Amino acid sequence: MPCVDEVRFTHADCHRCGQMAAVFRQEEEGPICPECAGVNFAYRCPTCNAMGRLLHGQCPRCRALQELDETFASLDGQRSPQLAPLAEVLKQYEQPYSLVLYLRRPGGQLIRAMTSGDLECSHEALDALRQTASVQHLRGLLVLAEVLEPREEQLAQFKRDIKVCLDEVTDPHDKTVLARYARWHLMPLAHHRLEQSGINRFQREHLRRKLQTAHVLLTHIRRRGNTLDNITQTLVDRWLIANKPRQNQARSFLLWAATCQLIPQNVAIATATRTVDRAIMSDADRILTALRLETDESEHITDRVAGCLVLQYGLRTDRLASLTTGHVLVHPEEPGVLGLQLGRDPLWLRPRLSTLLQQLINERRPLAAPLRTRETPYLFPGLRPDQPMTSNTLQRRLTRLGIPSTSKARNGAWLAMVGAVHWKMLADLLGLADGTAHNWHKLNGGDRASYVASRLKASQAPTEPE
Repeated sequence: MPCVDEVRFTHADCHRCGQMAAVFRQEEEGPICPECAGVNFAYRCPTCNAMGRLLHGQCPRCRALQELDETFASLDGQRSPQLAPLAEVLKQYEQPYSLVLYLRRPGGQLIRAMTSGDLECSHEALDALRQTASVQHLRGLLVLAEVLEPREEQLAQFKRDIKVCLDEVTDPHDKTVLARYARWHLMPLAHHRLEQSGINRFQREHLRRKLQTAHVLLTHIRRRGNTLDNITQTLVDRWLIANKPRQNQARSFLLWAATCQLIPQNVAIATATRTVDRAIMSDADRILTALRLETDESEHITDRVAGCLVLQYGLRTDRLASLTTGHVLVHPEEPGVLGLQLGRDPLWLRPRLSTLLQQLINERRPLAAPLRTRETPYLFPGLRPDQPMTSNTLQRRLTRLGIPSTSKARNGAWLAMVGAVHWKMLADLLGLADGTAHNWHKLNGGDRASYVASRLKASQAPTEPE
C-alpha cells in the first residue's frame, strides 16, 4: 500500500498520452502513467477528477460531502433547514476521513435521528439520553451552530442529576427530604460557585455525591425500621463503618438536617481526616525534564508549556486549564518577556519560556476538527472554543511526556521554591492561599518568625566579622 500511495500522490505529464496523471514509473523518455503502462487501479475521482487515494470510489473530500448530504437529508430528500447550520459547521473538518468516521459513528447516528424526527432537536431531548461523550459533543456543536440556545451546562447537568436521583427514591417522605436538601442546600452552593469562578464537572460531581450519599443513608435508616426524626448515634456509626469514604458527604447532610430540625440535635459525624501525598519528584529529574520540554521541538507546544509551568512553578492542571489570554502580560521594560497574572503580583517568565508561551498563543486551536478555525480565549482550549481542556486530559498528556505524576512534580517544585523565595511572596505570585504557602514553608523547615528575623538582620549593620 505505501508503494501504491506513492504512485497515487505523485503526478506529472505522461510522455505517451500527454495527460497529467499518476507516475507509475520513470522511463528514459519521461514518466509514464498506470494506464499507458498497462496497470489498472483506481486513483482518479469520478466526481471531481482529483487524483489520489479513493474511499468507496470517490476521493475523501467528495465522499465526505456525499455522506454529509445523506446524513442531513430529510424524508423528502432535501436538507433539513433546522440542522443546516450544523452541516455548515461540520463542513469545516480539515480531514475528510475524520468527517466520514464521525458521521458513521454515534454522533452521526444521533444527527440522522434528529433529521428523521425520531429525536427532537432540543436540550430536553438530549438530556433524556445517556450522557455519553457523543451526546455532549453533539450538544456543543448545536450550540456553536446556534441551533440550540447556550446554557450553563454543568448547572443544567446537576439539575438532571437531581431528577435522576429523586426518580430512584420510592418512599415519599424520603423523596421530600432529598428534594428539600437539593433545593435549599446543594443548589445554592452550585449557584455560588458559578458566580465566583464557574462550576466545573468535578464540583458538579462533588455535589452529586452529596445527594447520592444522603439517599444511601436514608435508605439504610428506612431498612432498619427507623425514621429520620428518631435516628440514634449508634445507627449512624454502624452505617459509617461500612461507608467510610462517604463520611464527609454524610456529615454535610446531617448538619443540614439538624439545622432544619429534622433529626435529633445530638446525632453527628466527625470530620474525616485528610491525608495529603507528600511524595516528590527529584530536583534532577524535574529540572532535566523541564529543560527537555523547553528545547525539544518535536513535542506539541501545548504539552511543552503546560509541563514547564507544572515542573517549574508547581501550578495545578485545573488552574492551567482555566488560563486565558487575559492572564498573559507583556513586560513593559524587557521586550519578549511575558508574564502571567495568577495572584496579586505578576509572575514574569524566563525568556525561553516566554517564547514558548507566545508560540502557544499564536498556534492554539480547539481540539474538535470542525472548530479549529474558531477563535478561543483559552490558552489550553478543549473540544469547543468556549470550553478549556479538562484537567484529566492535561494530566494524561503530561504523563506521556515522562512526568510520573503532576502532584509529585508540583510537590518538588514547591519545596524548591519555598527554600529560595519567602512563602508570602510565592502566595502573591502564584495566587495561592497564605495558609497553603505557609504549610509548604513549614514542611521545608521554616516558620513564620524566620521572615521577621531575616528583615531585622538585614536592617542591622554588622559591627564585627561574622
